[in-house]
Amino acid sequence: MSTNQAAGAVSESRINSFLAQVYLLMSIGLVITALVATWVSANLRFQYRLFTHPGLSFGLFILQIILVVALSASVMRLSTGVAALLFLLYSALTGLTFSSLFIVYTDEQISSVFWVAAGMFLLMSLVGLLLKRDMSGAGGIILMLLLGWIVAWFFSILFNLSEINWLLTFIGIALFAGLTAWDTQRLKQMGQQLDDHPARGGLVVMGALSLYLDFINLFLLLLRASSRN
Repeated sequence: MSTNQAAGAVSESRINSFLAQVYLLMSIGLVITALVATWVSANLRFQYRLFTHPGLSFGLFILQIILVVALSASVMRLSTGVAALLFLLYSALTGLTFSSLFIVYTDEQISSVFWVAAGMFLLMSLVGLLLKRDMSGAGGIILMLLLGWIVAWFFSILFNLSEINWLLTFIGIALFAGLTAWDTQRLKQMGQQLDDHPARGGLVVMGALSLYLDFINLFLLLLRASSRN
């Protein structure tokens, strides 16, 4: 094997290792979210206290926002272990919030939509990994559309525009599917440049958080779409 071939093999191995760490951490976060949500949904007394006290529910929501913003802003300065623990804590808090889904949807509906979301997420991840075309330009467009989508979603809820809200649900599914492919390709490119970079651990956590949020939003939007008669 030539020197260039050997270097290429090592680089490819490091990229695969980086992506494997990202997806493993994301998967652990999803498992924790699912376990916490299932446990809380089975504990009716705790669930009642959680969702009948507005201050507690609002405090949980604010804590989630603070945690994800703080993690995004400081992940490169934290040790990998601390950053990973904060990500897993955020996953657990999301599980507390998700326990309310069992009040609105049946177990079968949640389970079936989860597997649909998992399949779509896997497909779009493969697109991001295998697509040779650079998606950097498309990523900027997706992010601008996502910002507009968030604003439109807010106004549709504020003014009770139900039909527009339903349309935004399906637009959101398309946006987060595209964002999954873009994030995956971005992480692959990151892995090509990192090698033994000291910030590698923090970027693993940041990548896991990005993909986790893509999956969570995709799942929630598909679940909402499934409830339309």
